[in-house]
Amino acid sequence: MNSEIQPRPGRPRDLSKDQAVLVAARRLLADVGYQQTTIAAIARMAGVNTPAIYRRWPTREALIEEAVHGTGGHPLPDESGDLRTDLGLWVRVFLVRAARPAARAGVPGLLADSQSHEARQRLLVIGAPVRTAFQGLFEGAVARGEIPAGVDAMFLFDLMSGATTMRGLTRGTEDEDGFVDSLAGSLFVLAAHATETREMKAVDK
Repeated sequence: MNSEIQPRPGRPRDLSKDQAVLVAARRLLADVGYQQTTIAAIARMAGVNTPAIYRRWPTREALIEEAVHGTGGHPLPDESGDLRTDLGLWVRVFLVRAARPAARAGVPGLLADSQSHEARQRLLVIGAPVRTAFQGLFEGAVARGEIPAGVDAMFLFDLMSGATTMRGLTRGTEDEDGFVDSLAGSLFVLAAHATETREMKAVDK
């Protein structure tokens, strides 16, 4: 008989509490702004204690980053099988997310507070699953023969993310349909002509 005491499994994370914390952070950002969105205030609104928050997020900035940059409330769209359509869906999700009051309050504050290498790496980790899913759009399109191989999907992701963030922060969802169509179309053209672009760069060198 084995007399060793087996370790008891840890308590599984309560995902409903995680979601409540993220929702509370977004509400506070929208209602009272970045500076007043403290861990204590988030804990009170979410109905959890502060140690529970710090077990999940190491810093206030990490929590706000996930609340602002995570998909919360706007899950990523499923692939349609048509890259042009998919790009339109992604652009719309990113624009709506950037136009939310929480993002418009949180992004400037995060940019001011996230100057260290660790802070920037943390942001990349939070966004890694989204970037992977975006990469998958182009891999699927290549497999279907819609676009040539070798597309720099991460470059296109940065273009989409930057354009939607600036548009959402400054103009919200004004002329949403026109903006979505223009940006998605531009991204598709860049993807479809990726080989030509690389060849032109090689000639220039």
